Amino acid sequence: MDSRVFWLALAAFVGAIEGGLIAGLLPLISTDMGVSLGQAGLLVLFYSLAYAFGPPLLALLLGGVGRRRILAWSESGFAICALLIVVTPVFDGLVVVRTVLAVAAGTYTGTAMATAAMLAPAGQRGRYMQVISMGQAIAALAGVPLGALLAAQFGWRVVYVALSIMAALAALSLYVRLPRGMPGDTLSIGERLRVLRDPAIGKALLSTLLFMIGSSPMIVYVAALLTAANVGYAALPLVLLAGGVGAIACSATAGRMADRFGSARTATIAGLAVVVVMLVFVALPHVPRDLALPALMLTVGAQGFVVRTYSIAVASHMAQIAPGVVPVAISLNMSAFMIGMAVAAAVGGVVVDRFGAMTLPLIGAPLVLVSLLVWRTVPHGREG
Repeated sequence: MDSRVFWLALAAFVGAIEGGLIAGLLPLISTDMGVSLGQAGLLVLFYSLAYAFGPPLLALLLGGVGRRRILAWSESGFAICALLIVVTPVFDGLVVVRTVLAVAAGTYTGTAMATAAMLAPAGQRGRYMQVISMGQAIAALAGVPLGALLAAQFGWRVVYVALSIMAALAALSLYVRLPRGMPGDTLSIGERLRVLRDPAIGKALLSTLLFMIGSSPMIVYVAALLTAANVGYAALPLVLLAGGVGAIACSATAGRMADRFGSARTATIAGLAVVVVMLVFVALPHVPRDLALPALMLTVGAQGFVVRTYSIAVASHMAQIAPGVVPVAISLNMSAFMIGMAVAAAVGGVVVDRFGAMTLPLIGAPLVLVSLLVWRTVPHGREG
């Protein structure tokens, strides 16, 4: 396997810690800043919107800048924003800075995933993307729980000091280790818009959007689910660790599943499994108290596995149905992914504040099923 992919996974590890940890930090931030948990969800809402729209617009401005520079610069921007979060005194400012951080994070991830897909030989695209996902999964397994412990002991701002240092080191590694000469994305805005006219792309994006609106509230408001499931907030690191175990298991298998069984079929099976997991969440409040924590950990672990499996399979399939414009197709899918999370954060915040966390899966499961019906209409394309 091309060694460049492993350097891409290194920086993906850092960004995934911040993205995975924010859900656990929301209660601490809401208390510190004097806002409700639903209002704290604005940090996820604006982050997701910026992640969706910022990187494609930035790609137009960067033109033909080489991938090595884009990857290193975007990771440097992440480091600067993380440091600014540490010193920002008011909640509105925090929202603004994390919104800018989202553009840096999204630019890096989209470029890294597209680069991995383009480096892959025929029949190994899923495996190459899986390496990037492995970096993110290791973050979920180790970085996110450790970050939650650090935040509980020393405050949530200390976490961002550590993230800033790690991102700066990752940016330096990318700039030094990645080879020169990897061309950037030179597609014009007209060429990008033409991709959207492809009915297969449009259906796939709609499916991703609906899937994320339905499934991601369970991720964003996981801290609220702890209380609803009769588990104390002190157990959050263990719950996040369980999600990381599921993510690692996914990263070790999902790419190969997509290559062996087909990305379209893998995504369908994973999506159905997501619905089952969401229904299990509804039953957790009725589990005996001494079994509540193990039951929640198993459920969150399963969620980490099936949601990531779906995401990897869909990304692989987007590359198959649009082989000539892989970077644009994957970028658009990421945009749909993050727009869905933004809607979920906004609507989910209102639901949590007014009706309680366990209402989230009851609303979300039907949306995931609709997304799978749309997904079934997407052409299979050419596997490999």
